[in-house]
Amino acid sequence: MKLSLQMTMAMSLAFAALCLGYGIYGLFELGDMPAGPAYDDARGFVGFWMFLGAVALASAFAAWRMTRRGDH
Repeated sequence: MKLSLQMTMAMSLAFAALCLGYGIYGLFELGDMPAGPAYDDARGFVGFWMFLGAVALASAFAAWRMTRRGDH
């Protein structure tokens, strides 16, 4: 399957919004948890979603840079 750069950029931005939104929601929920192993696991889960969001943003940025170079 071949995707255009514009589609790749749009889907990456949508995935980044989903992942970062879920990660930020998790950060706000960490304040209600008592310290302990469950808190550490939840913090790792939040970090995982934030990492996925960062990778998606990097993919969208790369697609955006490639589309700008193709216009010249």
